[in-house]
Amino acid sequence: MGCLVLVGCRTPGAPATAPTAGGGTIECPADKQERTGLNNFGAYIGTWQASHRQVPESTAYYTTATVPGRVTVRCSTNGYVVVEEIRLMFHVTAGAAFQIALTELPADATNVYDHSHAGCRSLQYRSPRLADQLGADDRDGLADIKFQSDEATYNTASVSLIVIDVLDKLGADTGACA
Repeated sequence: MGCLVLVGCRTPGAPATAPTAGGGTIECPADKQERTGLNNFGAYIGTWQASHRQVPESTAYYTTATVPGRVTVRCSTNGYVVVEEIRLMFHVTAGAAFQIALTELPADATNVYDHSHAGCRSLQYRSPRLADQLGADDRDGLADIKFQSDEATYNTASVSLIVIDVLDKLGADTGACA
């Protein structure tokens, strides 16, 4: 039995945003050419789209074979994926969410912090490959990860949302667990 992940550039509701070089946030453009470099988080959108098969019935969603759910991506003004919001169709344990998130990061990513809060779990990873790829969009190569549950209180047995972005500075755990 296979799994299906739906991936899109915009989800109804509150879109994720990220600061970028030039101060803007944008929806990811379509029909861009592939570039060498990363394929998942931090990838140039043309490369990211080439690595994620589009759902035939939709122009906004893509598939992967990781987990059932959908991924919303946002790009820097330079066209790099700087936000991935993974909404899981079926809740998973924190350990499974951790594995899903790590598959999106470059292999050289190392942990900076891992904090539990009442409303979420917040992690930060640093990757030289991500810094090289994103340049001015993320000179430190930082990826912030948040796990959340449907309830107001974070439940390690029931993670429903994984957000990866470039919002925090090195070692800063400033993102709200909203």
